[in-house]
Amino acid sequence: MVPVHPREAARLAALHDLDILDTEQEEEFDALCETARDLFQAPIALVSLVGETDQWFKARCGIDLTGTARGVSFCTHTVMSNELLVVEDASRDPRFADSFLVTGDQGIRFYAGAPLEVAPGLQVGSLCVMDRVPRTFIDRQRGQLQTLARIVTAQLRLHKTERLLREREASYRLLADNTTDMVVRADLDGTRRYVSPGCRALLGYEPEALIGTRPLDFVHPDDADAYGVLLGEIARGHIESATTQQRYRHRDGHWVWVEVTFGLYRKDGANKPSGYVASVRDISKRKEAEAQLAHLARHDGLTGLPNRLQFQECLQKEVARARRGRTGFALHCLDLDRFKAINDTFGHPVGDRLLQAVADRLRAAVRTEDTVARLGGDEFVIIQTGTDRAGAVTMAERLIASLSAPFDLGEHRGQIGVSIGIVLADGIACQGEALHSAADSALYEAKAAGRCTFRLSDASTPRRRSRVA
Repeated sequence: MVPVHPREAARLAALHDLDILDTEQEEEFDALCETARDLFQAPIALVSLVGETDQWFKARCGIDLTGTARGVSFCTHTVMSNELLVVEDASRDPRFADSFLVTGDQGIRFYAGAPLEVAPGLQVGSLCVMDRVPRTFIDRQRGQLQTLARIVTAQLRLHKTERLLREREASYRLLADNTTDMVVRADLDGTRRYVSPGCRALLGYEPEALIGTRPLDFVHPDDADAYGVLLGEIARGHIESATTQQRYRHRDGHWVWVEVTFGLYRKDGANKPSGYVASVRDISKRKEAEAQLAHLARHDGLTGLPNRLQFQECLQKEVARARRGRTGFALHCLDLDRFKAINDTFGHPVGDRLLQAVADRLRAAVRTEDTVARLGGDEFVIIQTGTDRAGAVTMAERLIASLSAPFDLGEHRGQIGVSIGIVLADGIACQGEALHSAADSALYEAKAAGRCTFRLSDASTPRRRSRVA
């Protein structure tokens, strides 16, 4: 017995694993075969699979044969060479000149075949076109044939996947009944026909209690519209699969964030879907983590105040509101006086506690509709909504008084002050960056005036100045 080369053994094993030899015709392969014939205007096109002793045609156009012996097969050479094979005149090629495919009734003269590679280095057959007259095959056509061969290969893999799904169908309920996710089989209108025991931990219901119910019976009102649109698309068969997130009501009344993955299913190979299978997973912890990350992205990690990003968003909103003439606002730029001395003397941990204490006093000094943000270091800003010049001055005086009082910093006591630059929004003409520049200029003037004071600036002539330490 002649030993089989390891590569050939692996190739044959891959072909056997596809479980496609001698199977019924499938319209997908037939369509690809016809596409190849029409694209290259060739009378014959084949999807050929090369076994141990024979080649078999999974799809064929323009030829009555269902297969041939491997030894006379053009496609065998394609598979063995592991590359596109073009024979422009087979009667002049010593490999094929004596083949009955060339000398007999078929009269093949031209052949072009691209290998079907189901795994790296493993070719199970080829997609080929043939003609009964010699012809050339240009580079563009070679590329097109290789592209079609990749599509055929994908269809072969899909065939294998469908077989595996059929094999696994028998164990589906065992898996579904023991998974921590809630697995649902439902009609296209969403009516649940099977619910796995995972619903007990997820929603607090017994599986039987959910039979006959629909997803929209349990979804949060804020999520219902978008969820209803998706379920409608699934019911109409417009979406084969989808993943969505929403809140479901637990039996005890609280809301659970879930991720639902849908997939349509068809009975007995029917073309039209008959329902869907959904896997429902609790993602509450993931949502909590996402909310924490979103908070960190828009808040200062030390003080918990809004950071520069959120401040800029709030400022633009107030500018837009002012332009609509609804209300004016004041922008306060704050810089702590003598903070550096405390930070250098007692160390950064004490400095951090001082900044946290400053943030607490600033929160206490403003209204809930105002915005306090930390831009970095000892630089803070306040957006004071719905105010005029007198209100802005009153706010500044209150802030100076609050931050001038001593701070208890554990083993240390510290006393600082604050300098404030203020600008009032001036209606339609106001711009966010211009307002910030104007307030910053006023802050510089306040520091230059001796600190622990404030200055109002004209927003129409902003000046950007460096800070006084």
